[in-house]
Amino acid sequence: MDQFQHPDSIWTWKSNTRGTRASLWIPYLAEIKKVKASRWSFAFNGGEFVADLKQVDLIRIYGASGSLPVDFLDQLAINRIPLLVHRRNMDAPGVFLPAPKPDSADVMSNQIIARRNEAKSAYVARTLVRARFDAVGPELVIPQSSRRKFNGLRSVEEVRNMEAQWAARYWKKYFASLNAPEETRRSKSPITSALDACSFFLFGVTLRWILLHHLSPQHGFLHRPTQYPALAYDLMEPYRYLGENAVAEAVSWKGTESEDLTKASLSALKHILDETVYVPTTRQHVRRKNLIHGGVLAMRAWLADDMPRFTLPTEGPKKGGRPIKVSYTLPGDRTRRKSA
Repeated sequence: MDQFQHPDSIWTWKSNTRGTRASLWIPYLAEIKKVKASRWSFAFNGGEFVADLKQVDLIRIYGASGSLPVDFLDQLAINRIPLLVHRRNMDAPGVFLPAPKPDSADVMSNQIIARRNEAKSAYVARTLVRARFDAVGPELVIPQSSRRKFNGLRSVEEVRNMEAQWAARYWKKYFASLNAPEETRRSKSPITSALDACSFFLFGVTLRWILLHHLSPQHGFLHRPTQYPALAYDLMEPYRYLGENAVAEAVSWKGTESEDLTKASLSALKHILDETVYVPTTRQHVRRKNLIHGGVLAMRAWLADDMPRFTLPTEGPKKGGRPIKVSYTLPGDRTRRKSA
């Protein structure tokens, strides 16, 4: 897929399971024109790019200013390609989804039934929130007394309330570490714009795997409204630290006020996602991007009753003792290559 690479942030991500298909990121779109058959030209701030929709599995447009031809949208539906559109001042991206495909296991029904069960919803919500803050160093955010109380919560609303307290503490420490103590997550600044862009990028990756594995994007556990792909925001939670680390890295290069901070953050995020890490959950070496796929696999396995606990893959050091029992394996195993 080297023909899809572009120095001005046109970037695709070759899938581990779809052969030649890749996702496409387009910054500051100006125009889309049909070339021939399923080939389309994308003009953007920085150049022009031609892609065959038969080789694409998801398109993300960031900072768009152009228009979308109706026949282009028809081709997206025919080729079953989700389209995400986001701008800096949008609270949430626009999401255009193909119709769901049939699933012989009907995991989607299990998902909706589990979501209606308050105890199961609270269990999933607790698991996601714990993983989210464990990844950034729980000692920075979660006192032990608070953790014990958290583990006993039995409603999603209670989980969300405590998560909000932890998040406020985390963001205060995060912005202070960037020498921007006056900022908050809701501030309008180059840092928060870069955080939004990285979040959008991770959202697109997560949504792609949710659709591939026949889950309902609209029915989340921690995020409850169904007016948007709430499950994608759920399953992003354990891996949000990747975008936050990327922004921190970009700030160290560019400073807090740079106009190029978003671009630098996305560049750092792509590098972080391509790094190989060890995953004790499955005892594999994989690229970090496969952790996100693994989160979706873990959700599907739990909903299908393939494993009794919702066990997320996380990176970490090798551990002795019995391996954690999970029914899924992460794609893109690099263990043999790493040992060689």
